[in-house]
Amino acid sequence: MNLSLYQKLSISLVITFILIVVAFLYISQHLDSLSKDKAEQELHYQLAEHLVHDNPLLASNKFDQKALKNLFHSMMILGQSFEFYVLDIDGNILHFDAEPGVVIRDKIDILPIRSFVDKDHTFPIYAQDPRGTKQKIFSAAPIIFENNLKGYLYVIVRSQIYDSIFQKISSSSQIQVYGLVVLASILFLFAILMVSFRFIIAPLRQLTNEVSALEKFDASQPIIPLPNNKTGKEVDSLRSTFNQMIKHINQQFDRLKQVDFERRELLTHLAHDLRTPLASLQGFLETTTIQDNDLSEEDRRAYLSRCLKNAQQLKHFVDQIFELAHLESDQVSATFEPLPITELLYDLAEKFSIKCREKDIDISVEVDDESVQTVTDIAKLERVLSNLIENSIRHTPKNGKIMLRVLDDVGSKKVLVEVRDTGSGIPENELPYLFEPRYRGSKAKEDGIHHIGLGLTISEKLLKILGSKIEVSNNPDCGARFSFSLPVS
Repeated sequence: MNLSLYQKLSISLVITFILIVVAFLYISQHLDSLSKDKAEQELHYQLAEHLVHDNPLLASNKFDQKALKNLFHSMMILGQSFEFYVLDIDGNILHFDAEPGVVIRDKIDILPIRSFVDKDHTFPIYAQDPRGTKQKIFSAAPIIFENNLKGYLYVIVRSQIYDSIFQKISSSSQIQVYGLVVLASILFLFAILMVSFRFIIAPLRQLTNEVSALEKFDASQPIIPLPNNKTGKEVDSLRSTFNQMIKHINQQFDRLKQVDFERRELLTHLAHDLRTPLASLQGFLETTTIQDNDLSEEDRRAYLSRCLKNAQQLKHFVDQIFELAHLESDQVSATFEPLPITELLYDLAEKFSIKCREKDIDISVEVDDESVQTVTDIAKLERVLSNLIENSIRHTPKNGKIMLRVLDDVGSKKVLVEVRDTGSGIPENELPYLFEPRYRGSKAKEDGIHHIGLGLTISEKLLKILGSKIEVSNNPDCGARFSFSLPVS
């Protein structure tokens, strides 16, 4: 059954209200019965005592069973709401007036009777009914002969005849009263629900309709936020949450559009960058093929050398493109292991020493602690440092310097790795865009090799995988400084 929120709330409250009414009626009936029992027992409190005092048959040494039966019969005719019993001191029933089989007990629990006689009680007090299983109110008095306790006169205040007549009368009237009370309560509740729930559910319905209307918006256009109607604190809070979600979705759409634009632009530039070495490779190969018989051995080797150089450059471009795509897929994992960071820097300084000597650049390593170790992915860290060193070599003039430094990061369990140079530096307004794909600064230097501008982008993404972040700034005198931190082993 597909019920609306209004229907569910209505049904729940009606059921709850009915249960409350039933519980209230039950408790009221119980309290009413308790009050009647207390009043009636107090009213007949001394009944048994007066009967023992006024009837000699109950004050003799031996009980005349026939005479007592006639006495009880006469008293029951005069007051049919009473039943009379003579008990011994242990509660055994000695005498009564009833048809055979009517009295189903031979003995009564004597403790309530003793409590009644000793006045150690509060009303109402109940004892066993010799003719049934229920507890009933009673009156009782001791039977004493020559200062000896012979037994008790036990008077049930509400006899079976009284109970049957009262039940016939009260059952029909109670049903009518309870039915009218329940019906009136339900009708009253429905009236309240119809009025109050409309005010409660109406803002929710309005909000539901406004949210449902969002399905009709064109995905190419921003989603219009919901109107800020003052309908209630909770509903307004929910509306504000929806508007925050709409704002986030619009930002996501804008970001997707920006990413798509950047992707198209990157593909355009990459196609142009790939076309240059490819066209050069194709040109030299065509020249070699067409003029095969006219080329000298020296020219042929020169053409093949240029073809190889263009092929290597093309392979380098393709490798960088695939590496960037792989990093952006968020499926790259790192294998962390201890590494003596100083040894890696010395190895890299030796690796690039030939290139540095070709430009008369001095490359050096400076460390605060030769024995410091870090935990990282060695291959990825070497790739990052190689990119940064190659970038510094390209932008550092003749007789310049490149410094690879490892410094203690004071206040943390990390070391700071720096690559400094004395090159041309980076304009301050270009620093925020330096790690964007294909970005080329105004002071970029040419080294006779065409570059596609992905090295720094790849380095930034690799460091992110290693749990670090690259920072760039200009040195006070000249050149640039690239730095990042790594955890100490």
